[in-house]
Amino acid sequence: MTRRRFYVPRNLVGEGRAVLPSSQAHHLRNVLRLKTGDTVEIFDGEGTGYAGAIEFQGADVIVHSLSRIAAPESPASLVLASSLIKPAKFELILQKATELGVTEIVPLTTRLSDIRISPEKIESRLERWERIIREAAKQCRRLDAPGLREPVSFSEFLKLEEFSSYDKLLFYEKAGELWRPRFGICRRVVVCVGPEGGWTADEIEAANAAGFGVFSVGPWILRAETAAIACVSIVQHCLVTASSE
Repeated sequence: MTRRRFYVPRNLVGEGRAVLPSSQAHHLRNVLRLKTGDTVEIFDGEGTGYAGAIEFQGADVIVHSLSRIAAPESPASLVLASSLIKPAKFELILQKATELGVTEIVPLTTRLSDIRISPEKIESRLERWERIIREAAKQCRRLDAPGLREPVSFSEFLKLEEFSSYDKLLFYEKAGELWRPRFGICRRVVVCVGPEGGWTADEIEAANAAGFGVFSVGPWILRAETAAIACVSIVQHCLVTASSE
C-alpha cells in the first residue's frame, strides 16, 4: 500500500522527529483516520524526505523515528518562463510543470497578455500558487518543489544574468524552424512560452538578441496552457534520454 505523504516545512523537522502543520494534522487525524504507529512520508519541498511513524500528542501529530528517503538525481535544471494567462489555466500549468520535473517557474507579463495582477494581490496570488505547486509535488512524489518567482515583465526577464549560461528556447507557432534537441553537455535549459495572443515581432527580436533560439513544435496552433505543457514535456524527455545514454 502506498504511504500517505505530507508537506512539512524544514523548520518543523528536528532531530529524528517532525511536527505536522495544524492543517495537515487535521487531515491526517479526522479525514484519513490514521492511527498511532502508522508509517507516513514527509517532504520539505527543498529536496529532503523522510519516512516515519506517527504519534498523537494532544492536538499535535508527531512523525518520529525518521529515516531519510533517497532523492532521485534530476537529469537537468529546467526552467519554465510562462506568460500569465487566465487564472485556472495558469494554475494548470503550475500543476503539470511540477509533475514534469521543472525546477523553477517564472510568470511573465508580455505585450499581448491581457492578465495583470495588481500589486496588492501579488502576495495572496503567490501563496495560492505555492500551495498548488506543493500539492502537485506531494501527489507526484517529488521531494522538492519548483521555485516560484514573482511575475516579471518579459523585457526584465531577458536581462536576468543567472540564465546567461542556459540553453534558451522560446517557442512560437510562427517560427520557421522546428525544434530539435542539440544540448551537447548542457544540463540547464530555460523554456519560454507566450500567451494566447502569441509574441510580438519586437519581443521575438529582443529574445533573439538575448540569445534565445526561436522554434516551433509543429504546424499546430496550441492553446497557451497546452503549449507550455507540451514544450516542457518534449524538452524534459530529451534531457532525461540524453542523461541516460
